[in-house]
Formats: sequence, structure tokens, C-alpha cells
Amino acid sequence: MKNLISPEYKELLAWEHSNTPGRWGRTAEMYVDTIVRHSDGLTDWLDYGAGSGGLNIAIQKRHAEKHISITEYEPSRPNTVAPDPKPYVVCIDVLEHIEPGLIDNVLDDLQRVTQTQGYFTISCRLATKILKDGRNAHILVKPRDWWKQQIESRFNILSDEWDPLDQNYRLKVEFDDIPDWRTGTIWEKRET
Repeated sequence: MKNLISPEYKELLAWEHSNTPGRWGRTAEMYVDTIVRHSDGLTDWLDYGAGSGGLNIAIQKRHAEKHISITEYEPSRPNTVAPDPKPYVVCIDVLEHIEPGLIDNVLDDLQRVTQTQGYFTISCRLATKILKDGRNAHILVKPRDWWKQQIESRFNILSDEWDPLDQNYRLKVEFDDIPDWRTGTIWEKRET
């Protein structure tokens, strides 16, 4: 498996998460109704970059009757292992936190774990949070068009929207037989 996070950054994020408990991974709560609507009834989910688990908490509070099962993947947690693919993958305000030199690896892994559909949001602005090492928490700030190119090279974009006030890019995607533009490999459609 390709490297998704450096040991130094993993340690930094673990420190940040333990010293600001409950503050990472809470953005998903704002989008929970939209995330459920875009799931098209799929109930086996992966929260990719779960932070402190805000999506699961919000689902249990507001949509418990849907019996959604959420596997959380958060690489800064101790003993985290690579997640298995799931029919529906949610990745909320995660990609802007990825180390620039590892973004292709992370996007490739996001493609690997998405069996059918996904809902992703990406912040395209600096965060208000400053990390312990002095960097902005959004260490990979790119324009919407850059992100769109990265995503559509790996997924079929079913819908996307841009919030110019918040500078947030939101996409509903599906896995498709798309050639990998870096290697020419054609990925096969996965069975769910």
C-alpha cells in the first residue's frame, strides 16, 4: 500500500486531535442531511478522514431509523489500518489537510475504497486553525478547478456545487471504468 501520511504529520495530527478533542471531524454534522440524501439508500458507509467521528454521531441523532453502518477511518488514530472498500464513501473537509506530496496516493486510495458512490467536500481556503508547528491546518489549498481535475481523473462526477462565500467544493461521485491518467490502467467496475 502506498504511503498516505508521513510519520511526522501523523504524530502532529494525533497531538492536535488529543489536545482539541471533539473539534476535528465535526464539519460533517452540517452536511448530514445532504450526505444521507446523496447516499441513494446505501447503508454501508466509510467515513474517510473521520476526525473525532462527527458524522457517525450526527447520523445516530438524526437518521437512526435508516440503520446506517459507518466504518470510520482516521489515520491519526493509534493502530489505524487501511479500510476495506464500502459502497458509499464520505470524505468531508479532509483533502485540504493532506500533505501535498501525498495527495495522489490519498486520492488513489479514496478511489480504491469507493465501490459505488461517494460524497466529498473540499475547502478551498485557509482555515482559522493553526497547527502546533505554525502551519495553517489546511495545508493543501487549491482552487476548485484543480480539485475537479484531480477527482474526475478517478471518478465520474454525478453532481458538484461551489459555495463562493465559504469557498467549499462539494461533489457526488461514482466509481466508473475510468483510465488512470498516470498509468493508462483501466480500473474495473467493482461489485457491491
